[in-house]
Amino acid sequence: MPQLLSSLSPLPARPMRTLAASCLPLLLASLAGQNIVAVKAGKVLTMAGGDLDKVTILVEDGKITKIGADVQVPWNAKTIDASDKVVMPTYVLAHSSGGMRGANENMANTPYLTVQDAVDPSSRFFQECMRNGIGTIHVIPGNRTLIGGQGMICRPYGQTVEDLAVRAKGGLKLSLYAERGAGLAQVRKLQRALDEVRDHVADFERRKKEFEAEKAAGATDKKEFDGKIDVTKQPTVDLLQGKNTAWFYVPDAAMVPEARRLMQEFNFDAVLVLGNGAAKAVAQLQGLKHPVVLEGELETWEKDEVTGKQKRICLGAELFKRGIPFALDVSTGNSGADRFPWWQMATLMRHGVDRATALRAYTTIPAKVVGLDSEVGSIAEGRRANLQILTGDPLAATTWVDALLVDGEVVYERSKDQRLQFLFGNSKEADK
Repeated sequence: MPQLLSSLSPLPARPMRTLAASCLPLLLASLAGQNIVAVKAGKVLTMAGGDLDKVTILVEDGKITKIGADVQVPWNAKTIDASDKVVMPTYVLAHSSGGMRGANENMANTPYLTVQDAVDPSSRFFQECMRNGIGTIHVIPGNRTLIGGQGMICRPYGQTVEDLAVRAKGGLKLSLYAERGAGLAQVRKLQRALDEVRDHVADFERRKKEFEAEKAAGATDKKEFDGKIDVTKQPTVDLLQGKNTAWFYVPDAAMVPEARRLMQEFNFDAVLVLGNGAAKAVAQLQGLKHPVVLEGELETWEKDEVTGKQKRICLGAELFKRGIPFALDVSTGNSGADRFPWWQMATLMRHGVDRATALRAYTTIPAKVVGLDSEVGSIAEGRRANLQILTGDPLAATTWVDALLVDGEVVYERSKDQRLQFLFGNSKEADK
């Protein structure tokens, strides 16, 4: 056989190796082309400007490089035909306690903990996120805590926690949640906890200053100050020194002024996460540095002081009337309709909030809150290719998420969703 091959080939061994080497760049270029994706969209809701019709979104290495009707699609690109569908940015959750194996709320004061140790990549929560068009989640400890620990910003897809991580360090959770009637006691607990950390820093600085004075006077043989900040307090120290941001849960109207007082007294930066009972305090939410975040339940019933009748109040609508920007969060503790983004946005509109504001509450506003507005929450050149492909209008109850791309990778396809196939009996039923 070697003699036959030799007789058939006119090329000597050395040129063959040269030919193989010359083909290598072409092979590598072909493999690199596998990272090029072209989405041909019927309609694009950019959330960065106006809507676009009949355009192509070109993605290279996870980033959007071109958008337009005349985009030239490379021969080696993977093409996704969404010509009869709507494409928009994936939703962003600015605050969620979903996706963890368990909440660290049994120990109230745990600033040194991080959700990285609790996030479960196989959690059904992340699967539900993809099914509902969510591509970025700030996972952070729940509300039944005092100083609950550090969050992290995730994407909903990956084999390991490292795969999920978009930003390993999120905000520090604070909470004024308390059992009924114990709100002021919770305020006092948080006040004492922050006072203790502030005193700890003051003592550290005093001892360091004394060491420097002794060193200058030749009264010590030590070359360096060996004092250290308590590692269990370091995250809270970072907060009080302006190196971190608090995600501050405020359950009701009575706690809003207390939260603002603590922020001013201890001079820390915070995003307020509001319970639906905070509607009566919207006037006290003016002038905040950041948009607020609303927890999953948007509506509450209150008694009209004049008529005595019960009336339904929507916190988002009250904020909208005063021009206060806000982001939405899905409910993770129940199986109700308020775990769906489209339902949340429709609820806002039912109470008079306009469509654009409702959509921004799940896209551009939460992206800004978590500090990723230059990367996610909108469709524009240079942004991450986090795209959801919808069968229709995002606010229609009959619309499905047909596919989800995160960083240019198709991570969810409705046709392959085993849970939907189980619920509907077969994949064809899910298309109806």
